[in-house]
Amino acid sequence: MKRLIGSHRPLLVLALLLVLGTLLVPQSTTNAQSKDEQMTLDQFKAFLRDEGLGRDLTMANHEELMKLREGGPLTERVVKIGTATFIMNLAVIYGVAASSLLLILLFFTPLGLAIFRGNLHSFIGAILKATGLSKRFGEHLMTKPKYWLHKEKSVRDAFGLYMHNDFIKNYKNNITAIAFIGTAFLILNIGLRGVKFMVAQVPDMIVLAIIVEITVLCLLGLTTWYEKEEDEEAGAGKGMPGKQLTLVDVERRLDALKKELEDSVSTETGLRGQ
Repeated sequence: MKRLIGSHRPLLVLALLLVLGTLLVPQSTTNAQSKDEQMTLDQFKAFLRDEGLGRDLTMANHEELMKLREGGPLTERVVKIGTATFIMNLAVIYGVAASSLLLILLFFTPLGLAIFRGNLHSFIGAILKATGLSKRFGEHLMTKPKYWLHKEKSVRDAFGLYMHNDFIKNYKNNITAIAFIGTAFLILNIGLRGVKFMVAQVPDMIVLAIIVEITVLCLLGLTTWYEKEEDEEAGAGKGMPGKQLTLVDVERRLDALKKELEDSVSTETGLRGQ
């Protein structure tokens, strides 16, 4: 048996190569044909318009979308994930994502204060004040960050004190409201997508809503991060939250309590003597 296999080994190798070739050639031919059948986005639009009786991208079915060739400009880029095909305006999506990331890093972390030394905050504040969009917040940005930066040596400490003493105290409710509005925007887009008002192959608004929601949640989270606990904000006395008692106040209250106890004991002693 071994001698038989050994003598016919070249023939067996040749047969194996022929079998592999037979299996691979049709597949490669099929792949080449499928690539030839794929169309660019402009060709696909023309196909839908001419052969599809005036249809547009929103009316294409899954089998037709598979004919789209991946790629194209950022304004209308064809993206394929698994068996799904999407047509997305990546220029807008990338722009909104970059703006959101810069907003978080430069204004809600010490990074912006460390790099621009408060000049960026002052510049944005001057624009808000000059345009009349928000004179109060513009004045806030022009003065408060630089004040704490000059007062503290550490940028991190300066930013923490600025957030706790000025920003959170005045604008925490605004950040919370923005977070609710972002959530409502996301729910609106998901609802419109659920009732088929938006098509699955053009998910730009859904992606933008997700980016906006993540951004506002990060703003709310970072704002909460720099907010002190209630125990730290409360004063020494439980009955007076938010107000810190001095040593003189404590001594005065202890003397008053001592006098009340003495008067109570004297009164009780007098009643017993009678």
